[in-house]
Amino acid sequence: MGNVVSDRVTKAHRLVASEQELREVIGRELPDAGLGELVIMGGHFMLFEDDATGHLVPGIIEEQRGDVMRRRVAGRVGVFPGYTWRLSADLARSYTDAGTAIRLLLLVNDWQYVPKTDRPASELRAEFFAGFTALPDDYLSALAEAGLSPDVVLPSRKHPLAFPETWLKYRFQKAADKFVKQGLLEKRFLDSGEESGEESGRVSGRDTEVAFLDAEGNYRTLISCGITGCAGEITEMISEVHRAGHRSILIFAPGECLVPVQTGVEIALNLYDLRGMRVVIAAPGGSGEMSEDEIYGNLVSVSTYRS
Repeated sequence: MGNVVSDRVTKAHRLVASEQELREVIGRELPDAGLGELVIMGGHFMLFEDDATGHLVPGIIEEQRGDVMRRRVAGRVGVFPGYTWRLSADLARSYTDAGTAIRLLLLVNDWQYVPKTDRPASELRAEFFAGFTALPDDYLSALAEAGLSPDVVLPSRKHPLAFPETWLKYRFQKAADKFVKQGLLEKRFLDSGEESGEESGRVSGRDTEVAFLDAEGNYRTLISCGITGCAGEITEMISEVHRAGHRSILIFAPGECLVPVQTGVEIALNLYDLRGMRVVIAAPGGSGEMSEDEIYGNLVSVSTYRS
């Protein structure tokens, strides 16, 4: 099913019931020829606190040695990180064999499960990324099996191996102020049930929301009470990919994040006026599914955007 998102962006959407169907859709939407250098975002993981060490570690089941951490990661994200990384590596090999240049993008959720301890969250994040000098062992093994080097990973301007979500959030918050002044985004005051506004003098950035008005007249909230959701960071990530010279990207996103990821892509293509881009979003699990049968049993959504 296809529709027009705006006068510059079109969208197609479908559901698939198996990995083979997913691969076929990707092959049609992102054919070998004419892609330039394709970016594949896979292996997305969030950080969990390791109770034994107090440090933040990648939420990847295959990387956990203790039963408690394995159960914690399995219950929250399931096999999604490892599965989508292996799928990305295998797809990258097939594209490389066909003569298409490939980069893999690793998005790290470094804010959602950062523990509240005596140490500032910023310090914990900085410590993690300072020590994140090599990909997880399971990810390295997947690359080796696909005949790929770790050099295939696309660096961000923040880190040589990852795109940290907190960095993207801060970048979008700064950009949003500019877009509000230009009239491209709308800032609205929230009704907290208390006296606010100029009379009280207490209105701040945390009393407002910043939203994008789409072509159908719907408000897509990007920042609410000072908090930037997934849509804002995805908007900035797509902008960063375009800035790096790439025009085609395949995103493996958790199912629970599908709507904000779609919103982020739509807004990026419109707000930043990114022309000539092809973006495919697939959402294979991410909410505790532990097998392909579980992932595809509920059908997997695939969306394609063209600008």
